[in-house]
Amino acid sequence: MNAKHSSCYEFLSRNGLIISVLVGVGVGFTLGFGLRVVEPSDDALTWIGLPGEIYMRMLKMTILPLVVSTIITGTARMDPKSNGRISALSFGYIIITNTIGAVIAILLFLIIQPGKDLEISGSDYSDSIQTDIETSDMFADMIRNLFPDNLVTACFQKAQTKYSQSTRVLMMNGTNSSVTVVHKSVSSTGGLNILGLIIACTLFGITASKLGKRADPFTEFFETISIIVIHLLNWIIWMTPVGVASLIATAILKASDIENVFSSLGMFVLAHSVGNIFHQLVLIPITYFIATRKNPFLFLGACLRPWLTVFGPPSTAIGIPEMLKTLDVKLHIDTRISNFLVPVGATLERLGSCIFICLSALFMVQLEGMSLGASKILLIGLLSSVGSLAVPSVPSASIVSVLVVLSSLDVQVHNIGLLMALEWYNDRIRTTSNTMTIIIGAVVIDRLCSSSLNSAEDNSLKESPTMESEVKINTQNNTARTSEVNVKMDNETASTRF
Repeated sequence: MNAKHSSCYEFLSRNGLIISVLVGVGVGFTLGFGLRVVEPSDDALTWIGLPGEIYMRMLKMTILPLVVSTIITGTARMDPKSNGRISALSFGYIIITNTIGAVIAILLFLIIQPGKDLEISGSDYSDSIQTDIETSDMFADMIRNLFPDNLVTACFQKAQTKYSQSTRVLMMNGTNSSVTVVHKSVSSTGGLNILGLIIACTLFGITASKLGKRADPFTEFFETISIIVIHLLNWIIWMTPVGVASLIATAILKASDIENVFSSLGMFVLAHSVGNIFHQLVLIPITYFIATRKNPFLFLGACLRPWLTVFGPPSTAIGIPEMLKTLDVKLHIDTRISNFLVPVGATLERLGSCIFICLSALFMVQLEGMSLGASKILLIGLLSSVGSLAVPSVPSASIVSVLVVLSSLDVQVHNIGLLMALEWYNDRIRTTSNTMTIIIGAVVIDRLCSSSLNSAEDNSLKESPTMESEVKINTQNNTARTSEVNVKMDNETASTRF
């Protein structure tokens, strides 16, 4: 009996958050459907939705320190002086793959249209959205926001083109006619300038990496902030069951056509699943075969253990030891590449998250009945690609980035609770895509850098004969090193329950 109680307690402690979120989802659906019969008033809806609103406000509270600390810490880990080629290729690979995630999401959205012909009442954006902005001005504002003139104001303001009209009376052919003239001016609007902060923090992080030990206090300061914010986010995540119940119940009560709501949510989950499955079972095997000319199914088999490792928590950081072991022992990737790309990738690589962020933002905008032109879709894709770099490797962190993207467009979302209904599934499948992207990235970069790394190793052996024996010893100790990393990370995993 003691053994059964102990295994039951271990199961509950390991999966307590998942179970409680599922309970919260059930409570939210029950309240939503049960209270629809009595048609609650607007005041009642306000109080029902208040816990969910507080939950979302607490998530928003972590956005600024999360973005700043994560980007600076991630870029400061790079060492462009000693591993310039590896650093450049790794960072370029991360940028390209995150952009691919946005492209996949846009294509799936245009094909499946998960929020088409769906309208949820209670959302009025006439006062919060400037609908007459021109496409050229929209992109000009985006470029301006890339380079903030004040880092303090960038935390709560961003540049935006404003329009004003004046009427002039002109004499034409003997008659007076009035002409309306539109004047443009660059002003500011409230909201977090996520683009500018990411660029500025990236520059600070790269500079810190070049300064070496002199910048250690600076890097350690932001690394400490990152750790504190992530722990705080872990505490906030435990409020998810209450927040989810409130958000789902409110969304259901506000829905004018509940049948279309659930059919649309199913189409959203389908679109998200298709995107990640296509990436993992089609794009990655093709990339591996092109890079190595080897059987991609053997590669997928080698990646199974890290895939399962990150599916459980879900967190890319938890999979670091398994990724290192797979790359070093099974795939025989140069340790200089795996030791650099895996931790940096765990911080910045977010292809799967980018699919979710971009698709969710498009779905929410369409769900609110707003028009989506080509310029706005492209802007959401760009914001998702850049904003995904700031997603930490903790559960449900992508929801924060969805809020960032939507707030950058001045979209006030009242129905994001629908996304939380199946977040336990969406979070896991996108985390596995992030992990698989890191592993295949190490393979690709190893192929691109193999000649330069081998020549550098040969030169070092010629300069120092004793290096040959050290290299052999290091090679023999790769398996032992990864085992030690496994033990260390397992201990950290046991102390970090999501």
